[in-house]
Amino acid sequence: MPLRVVPRRDRKLNRVVKKGDVLELKRGEVLYSPGDGGNLLFLVREGHMQLFSEPGTPEERVVAVVGPWEILGEEGLFPGTNRTLEARSGEPTRLITLDGRGVNRALRTASKTYGAFILAKEEELSLARAMAGPRRQGSAAASLGALILHLSRRLGRPEEKKGTKIPIRLTHKVLADLSGCHRSTVTTLLNDWIYDGVIQQTHGQLLIKKPKGLERS
Repeated sequence: MPLRVVPRRDRKLNRVVKKGDVLELKRGEVLYSPGDGGNLLFLVREGHMQLFSEPGTPEERVVAVVGPWEILGEEGLFPGTNRTLEARSGEPTRLITLDGRGVNRALRTASKTYGAFILAKEEELSLARAMAGPRRQGSAAASLGALILHLSRRLGRPEEKKGTKIPIRLTHKVLADLSGCHRSTVTTLLNDWIYDGVIQQTHGQLLIKKPKGLERS
């Protein structure tokens, strides 16, 4: 689960961000791969990153997406730790590099940042429970609905009188990987929800118009 932060509310973390370098990635460009070392974390400012398990194999799949004002590369908090996933840009993306030691100190000494870290972990556990239960019951709609609502809470931007937009492009393949559903099932469910007016999809971005329609899935 990526850590979402608001550096401007945390002076210590804000100082770390200001010292970071800016990286510009093209769509599909790899930031790091499993086994790579590194003492840096990365803050997404624009665009989004995708984290892959088993990259380059038939089992490759997206296990997380990281959007604006979220941090990836938590291994950088612990010097000498290698990367476990591949980080790849899902669209043209701007990142800020963060010194791992500086972020570590901010997490330990800044109450707002530490609180955000704990909330992110609680949300991770909550989503894991929501995703595990429906799959046992065979409800792909419940799994996909829980995922979309989770992404909406994390990344959503209110659109006046329209709903909440998830401002990153989410392909049906990515949604299938993240929800544990078949790609064809994701396509069918999204089309059903679009027909029912629950969501709207434009250029791969989802607008949630009726959240309760996803909750009832």
